[in-house]
Amino acid sequence: MINVSYAIIEEKYTLGNESRISYGIAAYSNVKESGTATVVASVHDVTSNKEELMKLVDSFNRLKLSTLHLSDAVEDFISE
Repeated sequence: MINVSYAIIEEKYTLGNESRISYGIAAYSNVKESGTATVVASVHDVTSNKEELMKLVDSFNRLKLSTLHLSDAVEDFISE
């Protein structure tokens, strides 16, 4: 079984002279076992609210969310 750890990723988007910061989620495999981090799943440009996304990521880690459900869980978060 793959040991997955979720983290927030910060991304900068620029269009012309306009730029904005948005946050996404990355799932890393076997971080504690190997000492390296391999991204096994990610969702980009979820929200600009880092604090709310941190709560979501914390719950993913606490509940050991399978990467199979990552997209659905993020979609539920966005639609609330």
